[in-house]
Amino acid sequence: MKRRNLSGIYIFEKFDTDRQRQPTCFEDCTEKTQDVWLESLEKEALKSLAKKLANILIEVADFAGIQGGKDE
Repeated sequence: MKRRNLSGIYIFEKFDTDRQRQPTCFEDCTEKTQDVWLESLEKEALKSLAKKLANILIEVADFAGIQGGKDE
């Protein structure tokens, strides 16, 4: 597993190669850890998470020069 640290949304995760849990960005955590953490969030926190992840996708696409369909 890699820690890419793109979103800046940190929770604790321990990979097989780790001696102890470490701050790990949400997108780098295992699906099980993501599920447990997501279940603990209230509705407003989930909305905030979705918006933050959407902004990160836009930043990555802009950096990589990825463009979608026709501009309106």
